[in-house]
Amino acid sequence: MLYYARPRWAAKPILTRSKVEGMNHNTGQATTVCDIELSEFLIMAEEFHGHISPGVVTGGFLVDAAQRELGHSLYLNAVTETVVCLPDAVQLLTPCTMGNGFLQVLDWGKFAVTLYDRESLRGARAWVDLEAVAANPVVSSWFIRKPGDQKVDKDPVVQELLTYGPRLVKCRAVDMKESLKSQGKVLTAACPSCGESYPLRFGDQCLACQGRAYYL
Repeated sequence: MLYYARPRWAAKPILTRSKVEGMNHNTGQATTVCDIELSEFLIMAEEFHGHISPGVVTGGFLVDAAQRELGHSLYLNAVTETVVCLPDAVQLLTPCTMGNGFLQVLDWGKFAVTLYDRESLRGARAWVDLEAVAANPVVSSWFIRKPGDQKVDKDPVVQELLTYGPRLVKCRAVDMKESLKSQGKVLTAACPSCGESYPLRFGDQCLACQGRAYYL
């Protein structure tokens, strides 16, 4: 099932379909991601993410592997362990978004995702196999960051991922300790300093008035 809705600003695909199909021509590898034609996924990725990044492409294969391991779930939740690229792949390919609360994003700096059923707490975690990446010079030049490395041309990396992406993924079943989405009501009040509504769990004032504002 396709859960993606084209944003208003994207009146038409940025990439032509013929160009996208040429990117994965004769790879003999994956032809779909989460039951979506690979060429369609690439167009969706560029429209949603702004460009076809290696991270979103890799994320698509991670989500695909986790979905296959977990199977169908009416109560799907997702957790990503990085804030970069992977959350967009989850939002493209599942009904889990940051806005509806079914996607939690952890800033762990690990390219991994867990899909789980919030009722049974049964899940599947998929991650990038670092040994497999290290054996692929093109992908490793992008994924393995070292001091002094030069900026990598990402187009060849994407092409390589379209050929070998599924082979760079590991996945296993997991059991969640608990659902990461709180089911309780969030108690709120007016901040005594600024008057804006904020969650009471943050203390006597909102975080901005506690000195953590990101603006002046």
